[in-house]
Amino acid sequence: MAIDRADDGDTPARLPERPADVDRASSLDAGESAAEHARYRARVESYGAASDAWVQALPGLEAAWQRHVERYPERERPTPRTQPDGSWEAGETRKLTPEQNTEVDRGIARIREVGENVIVPGMCAVEGEDASRCLAGFDNRFKGEDRLKEKVADQLRSNIDLTPTQALATVADAVRFTLQYAGTAYTGGVRKDVERLQANGFTEVERRNTWMSDQYRGINSRWREPESGVIFEVQFHTQASLEAKELTHKAYERIRSTAEDPELAELKEFQRGVNSMIPIPPDVADIEDYPPGET
Repeated sequence: MAIDRADDGDTPARLPERPADVDRASSLDAGESAAEHARYRARVESYGAASDAWVQALPGLEAAWQRHVERYPERERPTPRTQPDGSWEAGETRKLTPEQNTEVDRGIARIREVGENVIVPGMCAVEGEDASRCLAGFDNRFKGEDRLKEKVADQLRSNIDLTPTQALATVADAVRFTLQYAGTAYTGGVRKDVERLQANGFTEVERRNTWMSDQYRGINSRWREPESGVIFEVQFHTQASLEAKELTHKAYERIRSTAEDPELAELKEFQRGVNSMIPIPPDVADIEDYPPGET
């Protein structure tokens, strides 16, 4: 998946204004206020140094992945196809009957209608409230039809009691968005955008902060459009964490599917190596999961 990169890097030319959740001068005396500002300045400068290190490391990480692919060529994926009788298949195990395929087609059409007419305008309204960040990869806001059918077929195979409609409803990223921030503005920006999504009528279902993970760094959330019940995904990234996600996506897919040792161990080590280089935004650990206390 291609990504849209911001024209400017994450490191600002000068220190940004302190976010509202950091500016507590009204409740601090002069000495405490100066110390708070010094701590914030140190966090911003540390992030800038880490960002420079990421930019320098990225070409080497990309080269490391190419070397891995040369050692372990990618296995060919079965070509999805609709058969003359209306059934659908992708390989020997992923299959939908004509009736199942028709039901899934109707469900996909409904999701995309709600997406285009309700969810996309709402997300664009959220984006328009702050020009300092953007919706990245907007052209990929709908998961491909065959990829959705693969996921539905997997669900139906593992749970025979599900209907195709119910199986499709388990796919949380049939409609998906990514908001990309400058790193020093990330934590405050995510908090404000969660509030903006709620103000635009969307219901938060789940939020997971995995910035401390060694396999994936970012914040992923799921939201519901209340009238239709359609679930969609919003990811919150910095430019560096989005670049890392795109770089490690093939490794992630292999880990989840066909990889075996010794490749499996190498894939996990590659992901750890990439994620260890991502600059961590100031105060990002303060963003809690939702619902609270769940993992």
